[in-house]
Amino acid sequence: MIGKGFYQTLASPWLWGILVLAACLPLVLNSYHLHLLTLALVYVALASAWNLVGGMAGQVSLAHSLFIGIGAMLSTALLVKFGINMWAGLVISAAIAGALGAMIAWIDFRFQLGHLSFVLITLAFAEMGAIIVEGWEFLGGASGLLLPRDTGDFWAFQFGGGRGAFWVMLGLAAAVVLVNVAILNAPLGYYLRTIRDNEKAAQAIGVNVLRHKITAMTISAVLTSIVGTCYVRYLTFADPYLLATPTITIEIVLFATVGGLGRAFGPALGALLLVPLGEVLRGQLGGAVPGLHYFIYGVVVIVVILVTPRGLLPLAERAWRSLRRRGPEPRPASAS
Repeated sequence: MIGKGFYQTLASPWLWGILVLAACLPLVLNSYHLHLLTLALVYVALASAWNLVGGMAGQVSLAHSLFIGIGAMLSTALLVKFGINMWAGLVISAAIAGALGAMIAWIDFRFQLGHLSFVLITLAFAEMGAIIVEGWEFLGGASGLLLPRDTGDFWAFQFGGGRGAFWVMLGLAAAVVLVNVAILNAPLGYYLRTIRDNEKAAQAIGVNVLRHKITAMTISAVLTSIVGTCYVRYLTFADPYLLATPTITIEIVLFATVGGLGRAFGPALGALLLVPLGEVLRGQLGGAVPGLHYFIYGVVVIVVILVTPRGLLPLAERAWRSLRRRGPEPRPASAS
């Protein structure tokens, strides 16, 4: 059963107003800025999917590049090698990713892994996945796979260029964020936060830790795989060094942490701010001094974490409440 907070969010005019305004952006933006926002939306969806495990359940998983790689590389290979429609590839990839996510959660529970051990285990899974992708010719190997040209055929899982890809990513990002809202307002969300705060105490009061960990990891893995499939269709090239290495997971963790872990809109805020910032710094400074854009990007992230350890979202919420309390100045009564 989902709490009323989800339905209040769903009925919020602010939410729908922002989505409508965002949907109009492709009509006025040039291709470069549209690409920046599309990329940001991809990471909004990825960071929000990771938040179900890393933020709500407190399990810092570095295995999500494995799920992205399954969604991107496997669905592409099925299309290119066997001609299997990418919609079917999306479903197959998501099912495999969900099964692997459930297995990882079971291993964590079965062997009672601590936080550091869980991080290392998931990193090992991610590295093994990267090695398999780069060494298996069926998945493209180190050279990757090129997808057929995007002609805008929706039934062939084609988006019709930059505008179509933006709208797809906007809808997908909004859906994943709303899944976060729904879970936070459902019993599953309360159980996950209880497990995060004190797993042994949660077991002592009768919380089924194994079931809820598997549920969270499975949902997170399935959503991540779906985003990976949509992302590779947008890129039109399945690059294993971009889509199947742990580096992409580290970026996701960074965005979620800066935005606000365990909050429905925190990872989205972090991705929307940091992805365009990183891309602009790379474009403006990347050729001037080698590595300078990474240095500035790192300084910005460190400052944010030091100033607001719980992320930017609580800071933004306090600023919003302050503005609402202040409100417009009352107009003096006119003399009659």
